[in-house]
Amino acid sequence: MNLLKILTTSLLMLNLLAIQAQEKYKKGPNSWSFEGIPKGVVTQHEWKSSLFSNTIRDYYVYVPAQYDGSQPAALMVFQDGHTYVKKDGDFDVATVFDNLISQEKMPVTIGLFINPGHDMDAAEIESPWRASNRSVEYDEMSDKYARFLIEEMIPELEKKYKISADPKMRAIGGISSGGICAFSAAWYHPESFHKVLSHIGSFTNIRGGHNYPSMIRKTDKKDIKVFLQDGSGDLNNEHGNWWLANQQMDSALDYKGYEYTFVTGSEGHNGKHGGAILPESLIWLWSDMVEPKVASGIYHSTPNGKMMSGASMHFSDMNFGTKSIASTQGAIDIYDKVNEQILIIKEGEISAKLYGEKKIIGPNSVLFLLPGTNSIIESVSDQAQYYTMVYQSRETPDVSRGKETGSFIKDFEEIEFKEHNKGGVRNYFHTSTTMCPYYEMHMTNLNPGIKSHEPHTHRASEILLMIKGTTEMEIGNQLYRGKAGDAYFLPGNIPHAIRNTGKEQAMYFAFQWY
Repeated sequence: MNLLKILTTSLLMLNLLAIQAQEKYKKGPNSWSFEGIPKGVVTQHEWKSSLFSNTIRDYYVYVPAQYDGSQPAALMVFQDGHTYVKKDGDFDVATVFDNLISQEKMPVTIGLFINPGHDMDAAEIESPWRASNRSVEYDEMSDKYARFLIEEMIPELEKKYKISADPKMRAIGGISSGGICAFSAAWYHPESFHKVLSHIGSFTNIRGGHNYPSMIRKTDKKDIKVFLQDGSGDLNNEHGNWWLANQQMDSALDYKGYEYTFVTGSEGHNGKHGGAILPESLIWLWSDMVEPKVASGIYHSTPNGKMMSGASMHFSDMNFGTKSIASTQGAIDIYDKVNEQILIIKEGEISAKLYGEKKIIGPNSVLFLLPGTNSIIESVSDQAQYYTMVYQSRETPDVSRGKETGSFIKDFEEIEFKEHNKGGVRNYFHTSTTMCPYYEMHMTNLNPGIKSHEPHTHRASEILLMIKGTTEMEIGNQLYRGKAGDAYFLPGNIPHAIRNTGKEQAMYFAFQWY
């Protein structure tokens, strides 16, 4: 097993185990709909196939709000489309797409959800699950269904939308027989489909699917990326044992060195487990097609160390960490011609000179500097520590906007504390800067044992910097625990909520920007 697979799979499994530990197979916030998240549109259509003659089917098209036609979109196809678009079903893919695209954890992706074909001369059916052509299309060991997509469905979609021809920008998924169908499409046509998502895939002897493990072992490795999910309670019948069949797929893909992961559970032949982990499944599947960014989660401080570094949704580069300063060092010039920066005093007292005036500030006080602004700091205490963030906007800096705000010092001792029923708040600033049209900071006191609010989203990225107490925080579908000195990082549009887990008031900075 290669190192990349070990690392990525281990991280994914830890995240998924954390989800399942909260409540087994319950959908997390990344599957919920939130106000303020741009919503895509799903439309329903009908198709009469030429390749599968005399069949008719419904299909659905999801177009994300971010699609404007200026660039080709990624494409993800789902078999048994009806179950994947169902709003109150196990998956509700459109809502998950809305969330992940807005979080930039997926590319702008058009969804194509296709029902199996039904003989136009046959009696009507109560459910697409009973479509006459379902097994013929999905379980057949051939490239015919892939050609149906390549020759009929995708060209139809391309009449209206720009679709990327890059196979790495194309994914295909399905459940049960739709899962093996997704694998077949990529297996026979990796030049058209790179990514596979299989929920409880039917790699059994319905129409020869049990042969895939040996075919994988004896065939040159193909350029495909595969996510498998199955449960120990899956089917065991005359066609085979689904649980064992998926384990055979796992072993064969591992033996051949494929980029893949296999997430196991205990459910039966249904979409409960697959639906609960769908956001994490898609994040892993599309991870190679989005820009690497500072990850959401918790970061721990060390003296004179970086806590987080890299690009983010709104910053082309950001570096957040801690620094120490001793009185013996004398005055230090804090200056950056290009980047904005903010200093938050952690321990001790510092004398800060800004615009010719000196001010002594202590813990939880803030020094903010626009690009090109000079400040002189020195430690009044024997030793002082401060948090620092230096950052550059993705957008063109607006110097005139920054001049309206100016650089500033916010002394903790001078900021009014406003008590409320959950604790209280200190409002530091709410403004705009050279790098940020929206820039806001406050400090919250949160009473023991309560949440500040239920999971919610906002456009702004945010750092929550723990000052006192212990907390746990839901970020997306993960749960993290933090203490004084830790920082939670939340990219824009990700669901989050924080709870005080201690027996005293917790205190933390909430620092937002876009």
